[in-house]
Amino acid sequence: MDKHKNLQEFISETKLCLESDNYEAALDILLQAIKIFPKEVSLVINIGNIHKYRGRPRQAENYYKKALEIEESKEAYNNLSVLYLDANLIGLAISSSEKAIEIDSRYIDARYNLALALQRDGQYEKAIEHVKYILDINGNHQKALLSLFNLYQHTCNWAEISAIENKLDSMIGNGEEHPFMGVSRTENLEKNYKIATSYAQRNITPMKQTITPQFIGGGMDSGERNEDKIKVGYLCGEFRDHPTYHLTKNLFKSHNSSTFDIYLFSFRHDEKIKNELKDNVFKFIDITDLTDTSAAEIIKSFKLDILIDLSVVISSNRINILKDKPAKNIISYLGFPGTSGYSFYDYIITDEIVSPNDHQIYYTEKFLHLPGCYQVNDGVSDLSKTSKTREMYSLPNNAIVLACFNQSYKLDASTFECWIEILKEIPNAYIWLLYDNVLARENLLKFACTRNIKSDRIIFAEKVHRKEHLDRLKLADLVLDTRIYNGHTTTTDALKVGVPVVTKTGEHFASRVTTSLLQSLGLHELCCSDMLSYKKKVIELCTDYDKKNKVLTKLTEQNKFAEIHDNTVFTEKLESALLKIL
Repeated sequence: MDKHKNLQEFISETKLCLESDNYEAALDILLQAIKIFPKEVSLVINIGNIHKYRGRPRQAENYYKKALEIEESKEAYNNLSVLYLDANLIGLAISSSEKAIEIDSRYIDARYNLALALQRDGQYEKAIEHVKYILDINGNHQKALLSLFNLYQHTCNWAEISAIENKLDSMIGNGEEHPFMGVSRTENLEKNYKIATSYAQRNITPMKQTITPQFIGGGMDSGERNEDKIKVGYLCGEFRDHPTYHLTKNLFKSHNSSTFDIYLFSFRHDEKIKNELKDNVFKFIDITDLTDTSAAEIIKSFKLDILIDLSVVISSNRINILKDKPAKNIISYLGFPGTSGYSFYDYIITDEIVSPNDHQIYYTEKFLHLPGCYQVNDGVSDLSKTSKTREMYSLPNNAIVLACFNQSYKLDASTFECWIEILKEIPNAYIWLLYDNVLARENLLKFACTRNIKSDRIIFAEKVHRKEHLDRLKLADLVLDTRIYNGHTTTTDALKVGVPVVTKTGEHFASRVTTSLLQSLGLHELCCSDMLSYKKKVIELCTDYDKKNKVLTKLTEQNKFAEIHDNTVFTEKLESALLKIL
């Protein structure tokens, strides 16, 4: 340790190390510096920043808190809010960013993080206020523009969206927009590709320093692994009450254990679900508390033939684990409906409907097509009569109920306009929507009222436990699909309980999933090429009972859904596809 260096010399040396991506050397310099300058808050915060960047959130949190012991620092509070957002500790994220703003009311980064936290907490109105505050200061603040667009999507404020969307289009290629927003706002494959690849390039970080991994986990007592078997791992952060879990819950036990050893690398899971799943696989490894480096080293130690990422780029992913290729083949599946934009995914599991071969140029991953529909599900159908009544959910008894239980961000003005036209043509029809938030409800009702549709013809359903939801869904006569981003799990839910779904086949993955599901059941007639034919099909099924009954017969005869989506049959198709890439 050089006690003769001044603070600026330490900072200059640190900057040089950071410019060459030598983060551990930078950390060593900062640790030397705080021994000489223990009250220098900036040094303590930067140590925390390096720990965060290197995938060590707990150490980062400790140093930010140490900085606050020295003095009230807006940067320390704001950095804590980022950590808590990453960990989905929303209450702590809100309080930390609010404390930063108390110190400096014009602190833009803290305002932005507070808006993100408030949105996740369902406080949309407050989130919008903070984003607008940022844009009042800087009207071209890119993150704020993206955030406001997303808030307007969730609150169905379509009147304000178009002006912002033009600005977002002008930003495509700068890496700021997340791929998920890209596929939710436009079907344009070229735009989706540019958004994803530029985001990936901007967010590529060097792999963390290798440390000795700590093995933790459970799994069936299978003795030593058989080197002759094919080793397949799944990486997932959604083994809880989440669509990915509901779709995959019966997949893992359906693998052929005489040929495949199945490993689950899981984080942020429900403990009850963990205990359920670990008995279905060769090994369940809990990586929740491991750094990305440790998790990657553990995965490498198993010498997997294939690692399938079920989270991909959705929120709270662990994509950094994959950047140094911890398995021979890395595959994207289910978590994100489109290209990730990253080069380390070798394949994406898909099918020829959602991803025709001529779409390949818009993907960084090679297509691994499954025969039939790409989407797994739990393999359970329930075509029994519902135990619920329409009165229980404020639905008119003698009405035609047109349901859509997709999240509010999937709705758009042209789709809802089409639904309004359907209501005008069918006087006894009602729209049944999932209640998402108060602003969305107000905006949807206002949209309908300005088009002379009474507000009582739009009925909102509260979120309920999944079992009750599937039972009440049987009360609907028909499910209406959304245009740009289809129902995925929600479409499967409707079909599995015997309710037909009408869709418009779009141009990109997210807008073609329902078509794939319907065609796997032989229901091609429910897949429409444009919104006009979509409208006509809905009206036809509501007014022509013979045609509606033919569709119902196709959907329900001989329990066809369970037959086609049998988990054993699906897994055999999946395994055959996986064998082709080895």
